[in-house]
Amino acid sequence: MNTLTQTNPPIPRCPECRAKAVIKKGTRKTRHESRQRWGCTRCGHTFTNLVTKHSPYPVKVIMEAIGRYNLGYSARDTVRYLNRRFRITVPEKTFRRWHDSHKPICTYHTIRPQIAPRFEPGGLLEKHYLQHRQVYLYTLHHGKLDHLFSYPYHRAYRPVRDYLVTYVPSFDFPHELFTRVDRERSSQYPAILEADVTRKENYATKLAGLALQIAPSNKKRHETLQRFMLLNDSATIAVEVPIYMTPDDFHYFRVRGFTFPFGNNPITGHIDFLQLRSGFLHILDYKPDAAKEKHAVTQLTIYALALSRRTGLPVKAFKCAWFDERDYFEFYPLPAVYPRT
Repeated sequence: MNTLTQTNPPIPRCPECRAKAVIKKGTRKTRHESRQRWGCTRCGHTFTNLVTKHSPYPVKVIMEAIGRYNLGYSARDTVRYLNRRFRITVPEKTFRRWHDSHKPICTYHTIRPQIAPRFEPGGLLEKHYLQHRQVYLYTLHHGKLDHLFSYPYHRAYRPVRDYLVTYVPSFDFPHELFTRVDRERSSQYPAILEADVTRKENYATKLAGLALQIAPSNKKRHETLQRFMLLNDSATIAVEVPIYMTPDDFHYFRVRGFTFPFGNNPITGHIDFLQLRSGFLHILDYKPDAAKEKHAVTQLTIYALALSRRTGLPVKAFKCAWFDERDYFEFYPLPAVYPRT
């Protein structure tokens, strides 16, 4: 028997009272893993924070299987991989049951039949490590780029594809801007913008709920969720997308009546998730405590302005949102920086 365990699992909220005052309360052994039990010091509730708590198989094995299959491998290859990696034998019919049960959330299955025959599993994702003060793993999903841009109502957004596929990986991309001491970080830009923010139901929260089950630690939440959404949703085309604005860009917006309080230094940032769906480009940012977030409107509006300049697309083509596993908040960035007439 091969027992799996997380050495430093993320601390969950209490499912009863939503408090953060949660402590470890021992483990419970199953056939394949040791499952962490938690206790809430506020209400006394004890729980196991796993969506698969009624399954004998570890959640990591189930999620890894679905992601592996969505890379383009067959069901037979997928269960063989599980045996090699985890030393757990999974019947093919059991894997197919996992896949079918997660279809309502992992929507990639709706476009997989069109993508899988055209791409080898090894060529579906393109990764680049960007040395921008810290290391960012910029990743593209070529299958979704190819498929989603074939829709007539998405063809106007082809400059985004050129930016992602051609410009960012090229020698012409100004990586030096991201290491300058005088640059401004979008996540800390000293301005407060206001927008008409709407709380919505969205698959991103449900995907986050699944992905965070397999994050090895709190520090790994972002990268775990990014890989999970790239593989398993039907809209995320790239993650950790680098963007920037220079004083020339500031001048461009000022002379056109934009009211953003630009300074004198370049602004840089990295978009957590870039999605193409429903005729809009969606810029998403994962915030661990989304309901209490105060700076997201400013940060995401900067992302929209920067990507608008890099691609030549109007700001009105973008929607922005931030989310966690419970909440999803969406807004249009244009009204935040362009006065209504």
